[in-house]
This record gives sequence, structure tokens and C-alpha cells, in this order.
Amino acid sequence: MPWRGASGVARYGVPGLLLGAALMGGFGSGRGPSAQAQSDSLPGAERPRGAAAPAGEPTGTIAFTSSVGGSAQLLYLIDTRSRAFAIYRVDPANASGKGSVRLEATRQYQWDLKLEEYNNQPPEVRAVMSQIRTLGQSTR
Repeated sequence: MPWRGASGVARYGVPGLLLGAALMGGFGSGRGPSAQAQSDSLPGAERPRGAAAPAGEPTGTIAFTSSVGGSAQLLYLIDTRSRAFAIYRVDPANASGKGSVRLEATRQYQWDLKLEEYNNQPPEVRAVMSQIRTLGQSTR
């Protein structure tokens, strides 16, 4: 089917959306409350796009895409129930002339969330906590 004259959204966004919807069906059906509102706070994130779950059956999965240049997009899937994410590169016009989907990264981030701090710029968390405790004691 020729895509000449089709807009970028119709040509690349729709296949990515369909792929995301298909992948979401396998990642989170019926696994807890939906957390799609959380993706609004992610920097550079587009609006979440996902398949609508049947009434009373939220997925607990956030899905969104971002452009990486050319026709390629990154598809982010975040499973808020298992605290894991996966990132896929979706390229409908790769060098072979066929579309491709490639897993770029995956991680369970539940342990990351237990760190008090990591790789931060000053002031460190302990320094701020100490300052607040000192200020709190001096006002009593």
C-alpha cells in the first residue's frame, strides 16, 4: 500500500500506536489501577497512547512514544504494578525496507526507588536533612 502524500502521523504514528496497543495487551491487562496520569510529569513525554481496557479492568501500564530522528520512534512501556519498564525502537522504514521493532532496554526499577540518592548534584540529601533539622530545632 503506497503512503505517498500521507502525513507523518498517519504514516508513522498510527503503526506505532497499533504496536503499542498490541504490546500493552500482553504487559498489563487487569493488573491494577491505571497510572497514565503519571506520564504527564515525564519530561519530553508525549501524551500517553494506549488501548482502552474494558470497563473495570485497568492495565497499570503507561505507554508513550518519542521521536529520535527520521522515521524512528522510541516506544516506552512502564508497568507500574511490577515496577518495570521497557524501551523499544520502532522504525517503519529501516534499511531493509521492512519495518522493525527492536528492544533497546528493560529494567526493574523497584530497587532504584529504594536508594536515598544516587549520582546527584550538591546539595546532598543528608546535607539538606541536617539543615532542616537544625532550623527546626532553632525555632522552638
